[in-house]
Parts: sequence; structure tokens; C-alpha cells
Amino acid sequence: MGPKLYDVVIFPLLLGMGLVLSTAPSSKAQKQVSNQVIDETAHILEKIEEYNPLNQPPPKSQPLANSNQETSTVKEQTNDTLGQIEQYNQLDQPSEISPSLERVNSVNQLSDVLPTDWAYSALQGLAERYGCLLAAPNATFGGNRAVSRYEFAANINECLQVIQSLIAEFDEGYISQEDLAKSQRLQEDFAIEIANLKSRLNALETRTDILEANQFSTTTLLKGQVTMALYDAFGNDGEDGATVSADDVQTAFGHAVTLNFDTSFTGLDFLRTRLRVGDLPGLNTETAHTFLNAGSPPDDVARLTEVYYIFPLNTKMSVYIGAAGLDFDLMAPALNPKLISGNTGSLALYPAYNPTIYIQVGGAGLGYSYQINENFRLDVAYLGGSPGGGTGRVNDPREGGGIFNGTHSAYAQLTVSPNLNFDFSFAYVRAYYTADLVNVSGFTGSRNAQRPFGRVATSADHFGFQTSYRWAPFTFSGWVGYSNAEAEAGDREGDEADIWHWAVTVAIDDLVFENGMLGLSVGQQPKVTDIDGGEDDPDTSIQFQIFYNYRISNNIDITSGFFVETQPEHDDRNDPITVFVTRATWRF
Repeated sequence: MGPKLYDVVIFPLLLGMGLVLSTAPSSKAQKQVSNQVIDETAHILEKIEEYNPLNQPPPKSQPLANSNQETSTVKEQTNDTLGQIEQYNQLDQPSEISPSLERVNSVNQLSDVLPTDWAYSALQGLAERYGCLLAAPNATFGGNRAVSRYEFAANINECLQVIQSLIAEFDEGYISQEDLAKSQRLQEDFAIEIANLKSRLNALETRTDILEANQFSTTTLLKGQVTMALYDAFGNDGEDGATVSADDVQTAFGHAVTLNFDTSFTGLDFLRTRLRVGDLPGLNTETAHTFLNAGSPPDDVARLTEVYYIFPLNTKMSVYIGAAGLDFDLMAPALNPKLISGNTGSLALYPAYNPTIYIQVGGAGLGYSYQINENFRLDVAYLGGSPGGGTGRVNDPREGGGIFNGTHSAYAQLTVSPNLNFDFSFAYVRAYYTADLVNVSGFTGSRNAQRPFGRVATSADHFGFQTSYRWAPFTFSGWVGYSNAEAEAGDREGDEADIWHWAVTVAIDDLVFENGMLGLSVGQQPKVTDIDGGEDDPDTSIQFQIFYNYRISNNIDITSGFFVETQPEHDDRNDPITVFVTRATWRF
């Protein structure tokens, strides 16, 4: 009785699996499956789903950082670990992996199943009457999708493990001898695949043990990046009195290496430690108008550039604590998603993001993010150090140093997202710069905008409006910024200066090539429009940029293009400067 009952269950089970997974009907007889068989099949599948541990819904990770951040989640750690395991697995063979399945409560949830389909009533019964119909997470059934032998064998093998628990529900007369013969034949046909699958799983477990015994860390992932760039600038000396020139700039080839140690202790928190080394100083044109959106410390000197920790208070609130390299753009969305990256985005620094908001004082301090609801987000921070995220004198306890008496900034940003494709934000920064670290316009704009009163202690109120709109394949972004700076010491104490700037960027995905992106930008870098006891910037320079990024693989990108500054330093005595850049990035 035992062997017969063992075999008895397989046939109706396979019949049900064939009905749900088959690619297309092979005969009219398949379309006329009786309701009795369907009922029996659904009942068995329901029992199997009850005992099947592999069909339990996976836990969902909850990333802490926004879309612009390079945070690590449990899912990424799992993927990286499995990838290493596969490299160790000598028995690994290519196979088709099915997407994870989810239970559907109504056949109407499936976008690719219509009432006119021949199996509609059967699917409706399995979903609505028995609750045992599984479909892809994207709400499609894939009735015409081919089923691999490995996939089918895996389903059979899983079912065989729960057969013993179902035997007690049947008697010897439940299935005919003809059905017994068919089920026996199916077992024999797939015996090799089942045995092969078991062998691969055993080998995978062995390799997993080896990897766990020799892994780098149980909590930390090492991620690296190598950037190489070829660049040059062209421009004449200009008129008499010109202050900048690209006439003597030579073609240069720079490089930078970044190592990130990303750690998570709970699966929800995130600790980053970053080391950078290289020699990618950019162009020596005597103006910040030509700064590049990628660089490194000079002379191949390794530096610790980032140390910060992020952890959640609950599902809507996160706290940021940093000792080095903690910038406001790591917390608040800068709303320029396509051009912000120095690896795949803008070649020039200015079009990456609003510099008077996101390239302000950073380094060490505390931040807080609150996702109020789906439409509103609040980010606030207090950071000390130096413009651009350096530590400055934040660790110096002497007069003029420290996190409160040295260079520091207080930030606040409210981000509004009316829908998934449209965002805008209002940001405010109150900054104080010691005399040796004055940089009001964040490494962009004219020298007058960076130090409107010279090297004296300066404070500034920065206001920014940023926006981004996605209309596939286009992404439109832009901002306008205003700063009011005031001298805090020296002969000009109390003098004020007004500084304005703006930019518009456009990105077009998959243009010309799949995985390619065309980027365009136009903008006016920070310019002093009014100043007490000094001179305004006399003219207006406009920057134009065009570049193309192509992702060769998941690990390699190449970006090439150029940008033009029409009147560097907002002075028409300076001839236009054109900068050409080709940049390649490898990630590992």
C-alpha cells in the first residue's frame, strides 16, 4: 500500500502543475479537464503550499538613505555573498531561474489573463475558490512561458518532500492503475534532474561553509572604484587685463581609487568608512568655473575621507552621525539624479547640484531625516568642518576651532513629491566661515562670489529652490539659488553681498544605445550682483555642457563630452574656455 499511495499523489499534483505552468495546450483534451480533477489538484497544491518553506514571502529590506545615496542593504549583502558562493561552486551550471512567486486572490489581478482564455475558469477556481494560485510579483501569470526541466524538477522534488504528510488522507482506490503508471513514468523521466539538483545543492552547501570560514567579515562589505580621466582645456589669453587663461593648459591623464568599507550590524543601519587615493587635480585655469565633477587628493596620498553612521529611529525617521565627509547631500535629495554622480553624470562640477546648498560646510556633525508621508520629507543637520566635507579644524580645541566656534553650517530642507515623477524642494543654510576657510559659493562661481570680502570671517544665508521632473526617457532638473553674505570682521565688518546663480539640466536615457544617456546642461555660476564697499561682477558668464555616458556592463562606465564657459569669472575680458573630458569608471 505504501509505494502505491506514495505514487498516487504525484499524478494529480503534476496534473495541477502542468495546468498552471504549461506553455500552451497541446490538445483539445487538455482543455476539457474535469472539475473533479481540478478540485483534487487544487486541494493537493494547497496542502503542498502549506508545507513548502520555500514559498514563504521573503523579508523586505528597508533602506535608510535616499535615492542619491550609496547605501548598503541586506539584499545587497545577500546578492554579493551568493555571487561569491557561485564562484566557488565548481559544479555550477547555467540554468533558468524563475522569479519569486506570490499568491493572488483573484484571477482579475493578473494583467495577462482574459476571460476568453481557455483556462480562465480553472485559474479562477484555483485563485478564488482554493487560494492556491501563484503568479509573478509584477501581476502576470505567463501562461505561454516555457518551463525548464530544472524548474519542473525542483517543483517535483519539493512536492515529494511533503508527500508523506498527505498519504494518510488517501486510500488505495483513490487513483486508477493507469494513473499510477503515468505518475511512475514521470518520476523515472525526471530522476536524473532531481539527482543533479540534489548534488548541486550539496556542493553549494559545502562551498558556503568554505566561504564563511574564510570571509572578510560577517558584517562588512568591501567595495571599490577606479576612475581614470583624460582632459584638456582650450582658450586664448584674452584681452588686456584678462584674469584667466587656458592657453598654457596641457592634456592631462588623472586617476583616483576609492575603497568603501560598508558595514551593517542590524541589517537596517549603515556605517561607511572611505579611503581615497589618486592624482586627479583637474585643470589649472585659475578659475573655479572649470572645476571637474571628479577628483582626488593629489600626489597619490591616501586619505580617510568619510566616516559616518546612519540608523533608523523607526520606519520614517533616520539619524546621521559623522566624523568626516558627512555632507548634506548624503541626507537630503539634491533632485538632480542623472547628473549628480561624478562617475556617470556631469563632467563639470557646477551642473551636478546646487553648490550653495550641497557643497557647503560638511565633515562632522549630526543629521535627521523624517519622511512625514508619501508627499513630504524633512531633512535637518548641523555640520562643522570645511566646505566640501573636509574636517577643517573641527577636531581642534583651540580658539577658532571645534564644531561650534570653527567653520560650521545649519541646514533645513523640505522636499515635496506630488507624485512619483515630480519633486521640488526648498532649502535654507546658515553658514559661518572662519577667515582661512571662506568659500561662500562652494568651489564654484567667481572669486568674488567665493570670498566677497577677502579672507575675513564671513557668514551667509543661503536659499535654494530645486526641482526635478521625470517623463521617460527624459529627466528635467534645475535650481535657482540666492545667498546673502556678511563680513564678520575686519575693516568691512557689516558689509553685505548678494549672490545669484541658476541651472537647468536634461538627461535622455537609452538614446542611440541601450544603457546610454545623453546629458545636457546650461547655467550661470554664482555671481555677485550687489556688494557694499566693493565691485559687482561686471559681466555674466554662461556654461553649456553636453556629454554621453555609456554603461558597458554593470561594473564599467565610460563618459565623454565637453563644456564651455563663455566669460570666465563673469568678466568679458576673459576669452571662452572649452574643456574636453573622457572619463572611465570601474566598480568592484
